[in-house]
Amino acid sequence: MPEILLQIPPVTLPELIPSELPQQRFHLGEWVRWFQVPNGDFGRVIGVIYTQQASCIATGLHYLVLLDERSPSRKICTCDFAFEDDIELLKKSSLEGLQGNHV
Repeated sequence: MPEILLQIPPVTLPELIPSELPQQRFHLGEWVRWFQVPNGDFGRVIGVIYTQQASCIATGLHYLVLLDERSPSRKICTCDFAFEDDIELLKKSSLEGLQGNHV
């Protein structure tokens, strides 16, 4: 399998950093899936960042997700950023079905 390089988009600092950040819905290590994407990508949360419109289209929390080896997009990227409203926790029953596949 060819080596997949980690690519992270450029970062700019916000002009004003809020005094309080929103509460995280997802936490490091949790399994999540994109529910609005037809290909069914899934993986583990490995990072959380807060962005403002100066550096991103949407202000708020964004999650860095390490795609699972069986996730359809893993062939073209290792990690992907997800808007909080685009992902959900992967159900335990779904994870149990993957257990035999090294989850």
